[in-house]
Amino acid sequence: MPCIKERISTLGGMIWRSLLFYSAGVVCFILPASANEGRVLLPHSYNADQQPANVIMSPDQYLINQQQRQRALQQSVTPQSPDVRLSQPGGRSKYLRFPQETRCFTLSEVKISGVDTMPFWLHLNHISRQANGHCLGVQGISLLMSTLQNRLVDAGYITTRVLAPAQDLNGGKLELLLVPGKIRQTKLTAGSGHYVSLYTAFPAHSGGLLDLRDIEQGLENLQRLPTVKANVEILPGQQPGESDIVLNWQQQRMWRAGVSLDDAGSRSTGRYQGGLTLSVDNPFSLSDLFYLAGNRSLNNNSANGSGNITGHYSVPLGYSLLSITGSSYDYHLTAAGMNSDIRYSGKSSSLDVQLSHVLHRSGNQKTTLTYDVLMRQSGNKTDDVEIEVQRRLVSAWRIGLDNRHFFPFGTLNTGISYQQGTRWFGAIPAPEESAGDATALSRIVQLTAKFAMPFEVAKSQFRYNMQYKRQLSSTWLTPQDQFAIGNRWTVRGFDGERTLNADSGWYLSNELAWALPQAQAEELYLGVDYGEVGGHGAKNLLGRRLAGGAIGVRGRRWGMGYDLFAAMPFSKPDGFSTDPWTMGFTVNWQY
Repeated sequence: MPCIKERISTLGGMIWRSLLFYSAGVVCFILPASANEGRVLLPHSYNADQQPANVIMSPDQYLINQQQRQRALQQSVTPQSPDVRLSQPGGRSKYLRFPQETRCFTLSEVKISGVDTMPFWLHLNHISRQANGHCLGVQGISLLMSTLQNRLVDAGYITTRVLAPAQDLNGGKLELLLVPGKIRQTKLTAGSGHYVSLYTAFPAHSGGLLDLRDIEQGLENLQRLPTVKANVEILPGQQPGESDIVLNWQQQRMWRAGVSLDDAGSRSTGRYQGGLTLSVDNPFSLSDLFYLAGNRSLNNNSANGSGNITGHYSVPLGYSLLSITGSSYDYHLTAAGMNSDIRYSGKSSSLDVQLSHVLHRSGNQKTTLTYDVLMRQSGNKTDDVEIEVQRRLVSAWRIGLDNRHFFPFGTLNTGISYQQGTRWFGAIPAPEESAGDATALSRIVQLTAKFAMPFEVAKSQFRYNMQYKRQLSSTWLTPQDQFAIGNRWTVRGFDGERTLNADSGWYLSNELAWALPQAQAEELYLGVDYGEVGGHGAKNLLGRRLAGGAIGVRGRRWGMGYDLFAAMPFSKPDGFSTDPWTMGFTVNWQY
């Protein structure tokens, strides 16, 4: 390829040209370069800082990389439910300061009739008891009633009313009447699509209290599918306090297709990966989702290659979501042995059944409980002969708690989870257990935090993203359960051919993105990451810390989504082999 000598005058142009130059070389890398194409060298002949690019990884390293790639694939393919917030808390105080009035009545008791029809956590009686012992007139009683009404509205009960019937206050007793706002019926408009079941997806049902949080949850369930749009209208019913919820639901089509190309694979089994995704939205009219996603190395042949296929099905059940995800991965490569080539191959599969439930939601936050049952098996072969000591079949359960909080300046997501290895479903002890080096009965705690904050400087739009992840374990873990850093999904700046793995660890990812002013959906970003590993498994590593950064551009152009970046390591242990610069790309097209 001829050298590019043209001077580039702007930062954006320099990045575009360098990344396009790299992308143009993809074809050259995929084509055979010599008679040894497809063959790699055995790793025992080279030390860490002399290891050439075509030395094979360990089988565990392939599985570690595949697990991280699999998580990234699921995040990109599974559509995220929109955040529906029909009202926001007013920030009004629940503590009252009553005015001094000349004409007033000293109250000894405030009784709210009908309060038992509302949830106890509203604490309406706690608010009303603040009036005891005070001399209230028209203004004071109005303040008490408006505070109770605001509390109901902030909680989502926007059609429930607090009334004061005619009464004699000379006895010191004030009686208020609470009229619950109920749902007469939930129905679709005449022009709405009708291939949808509202009972399972929409938790606001006929005869129940009208709660804005139920409507928000229902809209999120309906609109979790990209091909669906839904809006709601609340109309007065025939009786006092009754309302009709009228929905307009439209589905553009029932299927979606996507094609992707990236360079996130390993050199020895195929760096360049092509993918195909087929999604079916609302197949059983339950606002459910099904998709199949497969990817394969583009240079897949008899000598080397890798591939993966993932299937997913999920269905909302009111405030709950049931998800089932299964995947299968295989790789094969040919290594140069002493007298003849050796064929290495491996397969792994996993199954994750998750049930999540929204424990609480308000106008500015949502808390979700998750429970997973996990299964994973893997094995490796040499010249089609299974390596018994590398055979694994493990199972586990995991429970987690996630919170999403909306602040005026940004959004914060936090989470904590605990995972316990089991012997369910025929799981077998890990090969390391016989020597006491590790166990499949793992106990793992993970902490996560994500923060996103948009802001504006000199009429330019910026966005700051932070991601933090930490793993702790009181048990010695097998490689697949260990914490790994050093690739595009953790600490950027490294080629991912090797990572730092240990039982415990953490990383912090920081990113500043600038929305390009003359582009509709493109941004230039700069990332700086840092991570550490520790605990059992870290003492034999070359080091425990990695730091790196990346600069890139992403967005949508010509109907395609893309992410092009250049990354470099800032700090790494001596002898930790990686490229001085890592260029990467992801391109996808969806219909």
